[in-house]
Amino acid sequence: MDFGLFELQFYFYFVIFVPLCVLLVNLFKFISKSLVFQQLRKDPSPVLIKNYELSSNSNLLDYLDEFKKADYVCKYTSSKSDFNLGKPHLHFFSSLPDKAFSKHKLEKKTFYKKWPNKDYFMGSKVGYTIASFLHATAPNTLQEIQHIIHEKISEDNELFLENAIRRYYGEAAKNDPDFCKAVEQLLNQSLSYGEKCINQLLKFRKLDYKNGRDYLRNFVIKGKFQELNKNTFEENECITSILLQNQEELGIPNDIFYTSLPNHFYLYIFNIGNQLANFFIDISLNQNVFKKLEDEQREIMEMYGNEITINLLDKMIYLDAAITETIRFGSSIMSMKQASCNIYLPNGVLVSKGSLTKFNVLSYNRSSDIFLNLQHDYIPERHIKLGTKLDEASKTNLAWGLGRQCPYKKYVSVFMKLFTSTIIRSYEVSQRNENNEIEHDGYFFGQKPYVKESLRLAPDIVARVETIEQGFDCFVTFGT
Repeated sequence: MDFGLFELQFYFYFVIFVPLCVLLVNLFKFISKSLVFQQLRKDPSPVLIKNYELSSNSNLLDYLDEFKKADYVCKYTSSKSDFNLGKPHLHFFSSLPDKAFSKHKLEKKTFYKKWPNKDYFMGSKVGYTIASFLHATAPNTLQEIQHIIHEKISEDNELFLENAIRRYYGEAAKNDPDFCKAVEQLLNQSLSYGEKCINQLLKFRKLDYKNGRDYLRNFVIKGKFQELNKNTFEENECITSILLQNQEELGIPNDIFYTSLPNHFYLYIFNIGNQLANFFIDISLNQNVFKKLEDEQREIMEMYGNEITINLLDKMIYLDAAITETIRFGSSIMSMKQASCNIYLPNGVLVSKGSLTKFNVLSYNRSSDIFLNLQHDYIPERHIKLGTKLDEASKTNLAWGLGRQCPYKKYVSVFMKLFTSTIIRSYEVSQRNENNEIEHDGYFFGQKPYVKESLRLAPDIVARVETIEQGFDCFVTFGT
């Protein structure tokens, strides 16, 4: 059949020209994409830098400078982790779903190897129940905690641990030698992804802390807890008792006395205890800050009296900022996740499936872009200017997690402000050695504060506490 001129033009345009154009466009897209990825991925591997965490001669400023030169993507020498990410990658690290970039898979693999999946996820769920109980009972325990601080701080340095035991397991529990041994075994467990811990975490072996958890579970479900705390006020108010009273109604399994409750007890001691130690060292080394904290407490007491309430804690703005500043310096523990698929970083570096990736909180918290000038100095005022709140997660307060936040943040914040305000009202906090060149020995790597300074706690006139005798000097040493 003969084609006319119109038919030939139609045939050429739609059958040959249009498909050819589509093919050329797709080819152009493919070439462009390849060129872009090639440009972005000139060096697709992370920069290899010295493992400052394991080095015996590490310098913080050198470490921060080298990490910055690596464009905040690096790998440590002799490390089990594959990537260390810095501040430009905060959104990437915290926003991807757990199915792609898993915190829980790695957590289960490292800290809770032998736990059945059901127990692990139930433990995470019940954590929010414990948090709600803690926050609901906080107002009833404020005066009790203040009394304990005044009565016992001069006796020994185990005050904080004793208070934690009382809060979770009742007053009488600390009189049981086997219970105390179980607590000691539990506290030997590492919940840090620091380089000094990660090699041990990835090994599959039985550890003593499991025996501690076993005893703490049996201590509750086999009746010894009830026997020791019978007819006492603490038995009715402690977290274990509240959980038992609500166990049937809320469907709480016995396994949480092995999982969730010891977990929270552990974190309460390490996270709050370490930060409180660092806080008192900070204000002892910065007497201008301590004087401002005293002035704030004095003004509040003149207006509202000596009793501390939840509402009054909210008015302690400078104290809130000072504790937040301590946490900024003291939060050196890295958060880590495992890639469940291949993921490209914004700079083109490939995070392959199975890779272990840390977010470098230490570097982030020392950034002048985020925390203004003099980022290595202890300046609580920066948080008032930035609008940072102790009990709120934000880009200037990562203490409560990245993405999914810690359920205990409200209670922990209340307790820390109560404890510190009570000490500030009652004691002058200073250094035994008045040498102005003394610095904080800690604030580098690891889970525990590496501090050797001794604090001088002497009775002060901010609050007249009858239980404290004038002339008493207490030297409290935190750390090693």
